Amino acid sequence: MPSAMKQLLASALGYALMASGAGLAEEIPHQRSIALIDKTWAVSLDMTGYRVQADGVKPDSRRYVLATNDAAAMQLSVTLEAVSGQATEQGCLAHLHRIAQTAAAPSHAGPTRTEINQLPVFEYLLHETSAGRTDQFHLFACTNKDNVYADIHLSHSGTTTVDASQLRKVLESLSIVAAAQPGSLDYFRAGSAPYLQGQFKQAIPHYERAVALERTNPSLDKALWRLLVHNLGVAYRRSGDLARAKTTIDYGLSQEPANPSFHYDLARTYAGMNERDRAMQSLHDAFLHFRRSNDREPIPDPRQDVSFGRFMLDPAFRTLTESLMQPAI
Repeated sequence: MPSAMKQLLASALGYALMASGAGLAEEIPHQRSIALIDKTWAVSLDMTGYRVQADGVKPDSRRYVLATNDAAAMQLSVTLEAVSGQATEQGCLAHLHRIAQTAAAPSHAGPTRTEINQLPVFEYLLHETSAGRTDQFHLFACTNKDNVYADIHLSHSGTTTVDASQLRKVLESLSIVAAAQPGSLDYFRAGSAPYLQGQFKQAIPHYERAVALERTNPSLDKALWRLLVHNLGVAYRRSGDLARAKTTIDYGLSQEPANPSFHYDLARTYAGMNERDRAMQSLHDAFLHFRRSNDREPIPDPRQDVSFGRFMLDPAFRTLTESLMQPAI
């Protein structure tokens, strides 16, 4: 995958959306609901005063939100993780105990076990002695529902008793609510997590749902929509379903007939079908439209593309690829 597409995919997933300044992040009005794509419920927290710095799905499929309250020097992260079996209160306690064993240095007092809003909570204060560094107060909480663990971490630098109380108020507001209806971006993120792990069959249902929503109610910007179509086509092709890969790319070309990337994807699909002439025509079209466009991301060299390996000893195909890679005059 070209570097620009990798960066776009990381940004779309959300875990790389770290704003360079507070003004660039999303300010949260009051309650914020955080859910996994396949759940009808969500974890809701009062995050008034916080701004979202990262919101998305990590490559391992964990749902992740990071927010900061710059005025109060507080930070909040929420992670939802699905497991294979039932999530239990004992599992939450085991998770918190692991944190307790690693969070505080031996020279500091160990975490204190408490309970907030019926949630098991570990809290501890790290005293910093280095010049220019401030104390940090941490709260770790865990809750469980169905096969999902929700991990909540709040921290504050330069803490006071009042500041600790402000952190606890966030946990006091936690509730389980009905999840909002997912949109195209939600399904795109959910599919991209397994896609990045090479789990293409697991990515397909989420990508299919995203494309279906885009057909009836477009909401993604053009760059993400193109990446969605490309990724679904690749997922089908890498899963051996060449017919659906072609249908997906045909849909992309029906919307953007001059898109070089879609023509190149179609050439790869025809190569998988062992249709040499059609693969050659699509390659020709890909480079033709690329040279007419302002696209800065270069098309891959088909001579180095394993998708066309079966044709590289064919004189006509080899001649075409050599001509395509010659500088445009």
